[in-house]
Amino acid sequence: MGRFDRYLLAVFGRHLLVIGGAVLGTFLLLDLLGNSDEFAQVEAPSAAVAADVARYLALKLPAVWLEFAPYLTLLAGLTTALHLARQREWIPVLGAGRSALRAVLPLLLAALALGAGTAGIRETVQPRLAPLRMALEWRLEDQRPWQMRQLLARGRDGTRLLAGVFRPAAGEIEDFEAYGRGPGGEDVLVLADRARWDGGGWVLAGGRRVVPGRETRPAERFEAEGLAPADLLRAAFARVAPLELSSAQLREVLARDPGHRQAATLIWAWRAAPLAHLVLLLLGLPFVLRFDRRSAVEGLGLGLLLGLLYFVAEIVLRDLAGRGALPPFWGGAGALLLFGAWAVLGWRPPGTARRSG
Repeated sequence: MGRFDRYLLAVFGRHLLVIGGAVLGTFLLLDLLGNSDEFAQVEAPSAAVAADVARYLALKLPAVWLEFAPYLTLLAGLTTALHLARQREWIPVLGAGRSALRAVLPLLLAALALGAGTAGIRETVQPRLAPLRMALEWRLEDQRPWQMRQLLARGRDGTRLLAGVFRPAAGEIEDFEAYGRGPGGEDVLVLADRARWDGGGWVLAGGRRVVPGRETRPAERFEAEGLAPADLLRAAFARVAPLELSSAQLREVLARDPGHRQAATLIWAWRAAPLAHLVLLLLGLPFVLRFDRRSAVEGLGLGLLLGLLYFVAEIVLRDLAGRGALPPFWGGAGALLLFGAWAVLGWRPPGTARRSG
């Protein structure tokens, strides 16, 4: 890696830090201001509320980054190229015989690294932080423990559990109903007023085991593979916030519910997501690699417009796939493939063409 490559990465890193901090900080500040009335109603010492609010914002930061990371990478890359164009630092590099693509190669490699790192956050960090953030959100905004009503979860053996009220923090269920098969293949219904997870199964209060056509018997415990609190939590996020789930969690959702179109679409979307940083940079950089300042600034606007078009296309295709109008593959990866083909086939920096002419 040459001196110019290191310099280019240093400028890009500074721009990404400033732009990312500004954008993410703005969204967190807007969230804080939008919920300030609810936060003020929490019945607790002000210091404790302030600490919970700080934790809530810190836990939300990875989710905001996951949503905007490709576009922050694009904006940082474009402003980096614009900075070098204004300082006329591209001219000696390109004039020395280095191709435009080779000149921006460090930015493209940085985009790939950011894509891989973002995917790592989605797969390892976000699944652990999302439940903590959701619990704090309920406590601060609704002033009550986090709970979900009428939650249906499917076990690995086909057993279904319907929780009238599920409280993840306590590992408790009110109005417990489980549907499955007995040893002889007969239908079995297990009912309970309440159930509590003890680490290996559900301890039932007021439990009863019902087999159609037979005598109802008391039931003190219920066990089924794949129906632990973590499984119910995954089912809850699949219903209300599937974007919070990792690829592994989405595959588990799809294995138990093959008709879950949104999960099938998001699996392809998460596979394609690491390359979005690279594709957006390949789309936007040619418009900024100009030799006159005015055209470079105009190119910045065009590059950002392409990023916006990608964002819209991604949302529209995912929605169509979720409704069944498109296959999950095209809903999840269609925007990346279409814009990626555009970027690769049409990549010719205008500045390079003008110089050669």
